Amino acid sequence: MSRNCLSRRRFGQLAGAAAASFALPVRSFAQAKTLTALGHRVHQTAATTGPGGDATEPFRKASGADLNWVTFGDVNAVHERLLREASLSETTIDVAYLVNGRAVPRNLKLFEPLDALMKDAPIEAFDDFAPGLLGPLKVDGALHGVPVRHATNALIYNEAILEERGVTALPKTFEELVELARKLTFRRDDGTQVHGFAFTAVFASNFLTLARCLGGDYMTVDGKLVANEPPMVKALTLLADFYKAGVLPRNFATVNNEEITTWMQQGRAAMTINPFARLVTYNDPSKGKFGGRFKSLLPPMAANLVGKTAYAPTVEFWSLMIPKNAKQKPLSWEFIRTLSSKAGTTAMALNGNGPTRISTYADEKLKAAMPYASDEAAALKASRIHLPAFDEQARAHDIFIEETQAAVLGRKPPQQAMDDAVARVKPLLG
Repeated sequence: MSRNCLSRRRFGQLAGAAAASFALPVRSFAQAKTLTALGHRVHQTAATTGPGGDATEPFRKASGADLNWVTFGDVNAVHERLLREASLSETTIDVAYLVNGRAVPRNLKLFEPLDALMKDAPIEAFDDFAPGLLGPLKVDGALHGVPVRHATNALIYNEAILEERGVTALPKTFEELVELARKLTFRRDDGTQVHGFAFTAVFASNFLTLARCLGGDYMTVDGKLVANEPPMVKALTLLADFYKAGVLPRNFATVNNEEITTWMQQGRAAMTINPFARLVTYNDPSKGKFGGRFKSLLPPMAANLVGKTAYAPTVEFWSLMIPKNAKQKPLSWEFIRTLSSKAGTTAMALNGNGPTRISTYADEKLKAAMPYASDEAAALKASRIHLPAFDEQARAHDIFIEETQAAVLGRKPPQQAMDDAVARVKPLLG
């Protein structure tokens, strides 16, 4: 899961933002404090370093508090430390980052419900946050975190290969996308095999990026298992056909994301599924001859669903939380309010963070660096996580992937694979 949330853009060409741009007032505290924040190294970098400036500065100046960052370079290490600390009688961690895959009920209950804090000192324009990022942070109706960083999936394609194959129009329906993937599968005169589609097969979100075009899902937001219903089975039947026809590569089940990046940059794959932010890497002119030719596309719905069912892109995100056993909760809340304000969100976006506010994408500096800003804003607004939160979510994810790969690789008929997946996951729901 971490591959989406940790590979955000860096905008070296952007001008620095002045500290005066931070307009959110922060309440003063009587004596100097030290606030300890736990997260991944990229969180500290996005909050403090880059063209957007130090987004924590207004908090530090108003509160008189110093910041102590405790960071790791590994997502699992972040959560092992965080969940251990949050389970103690008290902790020195005041505020922490939690990825949505770990935002299951038993974990969320280790963190402070924020409604009372929100009522006393509201976050600026809270309705500006993407709605799909808030629901997963609630337990029994209480909000336990504030989203501050996201990665939303899109189709990324090489427009040079479309031109090479004589394609002049982008697909408007899922059926047209299927035909395009077949047309973009070919062998060049020099013997190079080009695959119409290539993506990593270890993330449920990648399969759902296509399945949702048909109205398919593994589970609904309220926890109903729908993996063995016709839309999901149809999607896997199509992917199995893609695999047989060579639209997907032969090593589909084992290829990793960095290999996909190389294939795209070398022109060996025409389309992939990845977060919008990958466009920065793909379009790096020093990495291949197709720099500047990669574009994003929101997957189109099936013809019979166009205008009836809205497409929901898959998303992963990080949120700021306050451990229940933390000792400086009002100070922690001011830190969260500062980073999640409009000015804080914009500053971090200019530093390479995925902004969780829709309005941030209207910033002129951001739009100048991100030609796909309006597409990502629309995708984020409609986004939905890949699986609803429940305590055995991680095990369920692995089961879905195992059975999905069996269907795509032809080891099981798609209907049987999804029937088996539902039978195996159902006992995990409790």
